[in-house]
Amino acid sequence: MNVPVPRDIPLPLPAPEGLLEVLLIVSFIVHIVFVHMMLGGSLFSLFCQIKGLKQIEYERLAYKIAQAVTVNKSLAVVMGVAPLLIINTLYAPQFYASSALIGGAWMAVIPLVAVAFLLAYAHKFWWDRFVNIPELHIGIAALESALFLFIPLIYMTNVNLMLFPEYWPEVKGFFSAMLLPNVLQRYLHFVSAAILFSALFFVWWSGRPAFQAEVKLSQPLLQSVRRFFYAFAFGATIFQILSGLVVFVSLPAQGMSWGVTLLLFAGGGFGIPALYWMWGNLVNPDNSLDRHFSRIIVLFACTILAMAVARHQYREHALKDHKAAIAQKTANYLAAAADARQEAESAALAQQSEPVDLGEQAFQRNCAACHHINLPTVGPDMGEIRRIYAGDAKGLIRWTQNPGKKRENSMQMPGFPHLSETELQAIADYMLR
Repeated sequence: MNVPVPRDIPLPLPAPEGLLEVLLIVSFIVHIVFVHMMLGGSLFSLFCQIKGLKQIEYERLAYKIAQAVTVNKSLAVVMGVAPLLIINTLYAPQFYASSALIGGAWMAVIPLVAVAFLLAYAHKFWWDRFVNIPELHIGIAALESALFLFIPLIYMTNVNLMLFPEYWPEVKGFFSAMLLPNVLQRYLHFVSAAILFSALFFVWWSGRPAFQAEVKLSQPLLQSVRRFFYAFAFGATIFQILSGLVVFVSLPAQGMSWGVTLLLFAGGGFGIPALYWMWGNLVNPDNSLDRHFSRIIVLFACTILAMAVARHQYREHALKDHKAAIAQKTANYLAAAADARQEAESAALAQQSEPVDLGEQAFQRNCAACHHINLPTVGPDMGEIRRIYAGDAKGLIRWTQNPGKKRENSMQMPGFPHLSETELQAIADYMLR
């Protein structure tokens, strides 16, 4: 397959490449954590609101979660600026190419985000206005959640497409890029991670001493709510491990290495003891859900770090040959441009070294606009002038100094008082040569 190789812009990086890579990994981790809690919180708020149609306590819980969603979505967007800028800096040719190939969908991200934000604000701040029309309120929450689900799919499709330039000639827009190998598997893995981390967040959040009073839940119902979130986290962890294996076997081989493989399995391996402790807490008859909770969070933090580093290493391996080809093409272009500049400078120097024809230069500045070499224009052409003034340079000079009008259908020639005798003689010699 013919892989497109664009030419890069020969600009220096704003910082050492290694530092930018570290910042990319760290800023991406911070961003994705808030994206997970935004998306997961939106889904949990919708779920609890539907459940609240029959049990009013879950309606209050849904409102409390919606308050967290608006904060998390703002942080997700703000924290997403840095990784987006850095990935544009490190992988500009690939990222711009993939963005152009999915075109309309990528351009739609900003208006879609704006609409999703407005829906999230309407869902939270107009809560009391929808008391008598819960169906409309739930519809707003559902549309908000759908947008929060769709926007990451656009981004994931783009960053996946940038990794595989060999697919660029085949892509016919967003949906064909979305159906490339590994996109939907990675997307399902991402959604389950959002449910997992937001569920763990709500387990901690609902365990705060002030939470029971804020949501006005009885102690038994509070324990039921916390177990509800914990069960979601447990199920999402199982799905993460299983879907992670599917993602692993479906990853295109060009980005794989032993280092990437070890990081991916280490990230998944951290989830095994966490899963064991979560199961122990769920089946514990005394309903204690806080046992080993800090260890579980640390393990999942290690999972996020390992996956983020593996993601970057995979990207580097996948684009290694393409980046080298771009660098070579850019170097060839710079060399060709330098040769062209050298040739132009040499030609200019050679032209400067040639003897200057004063008559030709003065003619071009003062006469060429009206007198063509062999075509009559405003005035007679050079051939006619030679026939009239053959061997009579002084006559041509006198006419130039005091011109008249010889043709009825043409304008009178202006005078040239600014020309010196030397210039007039040089022009006459050139025209009669």
